[in-house]
Amino acid sequence: MNKEEIKISKVYTMKVGKNTAGVRIMSEHEDGGWVGVNINTNKELIIRSADRLLGLYQVKKENTKPAQIEPTKDPNPTKVKKLGGLLAAFMVLADAGQPLDCQEIVKRMIDQGMWKTGGKTPAATIYSAIIREIKEKAAESRFVKTERGKFTVAK
Repeated sequence: MNKEEIKISKVYTMKVGKNTAGVRIMSEHEDGGWVGVNINTNKELIIRSADRLLGLYQVKKENTKPAQIEPTKDPNPTKVKKLGGLLAAFMVLADAGQPLDCQEIVKRMIDQGMWKTGGKTPAATIYSAIIREIKEKAAESRFVKTERGKFTVAK
């Protein structure tokens, strides 16, 4: 670029090593050149030569067409979705009508086909999730801790 083509407050593409970056020209520098700001990092830099600037900065548009939304076609529409661990635990506790420990909750969830897991400690996972819900939701929680390691549904 030529020195005469550079305007204050415009954004230009600048060579920075092997890369290019967008730089907004803020002012002229007292020693010659310009003071610029990298538009990505907001770092100030001094541009000594107009040769470093490649031209006006243009934003690259990734996808200019609106996204086409296609309905998903489920090959088996009667297939039942698996429940999450907390919902399955809630259902087991609601059916039980009494406090249960997490080992028993997990055993019943797996026996009834409500939940599958490949984890090594599913009872610890459910215990942690129930405790987290009780702590975060307090009075709004679906679970109540009745005694050490045992839970029931909130009424």
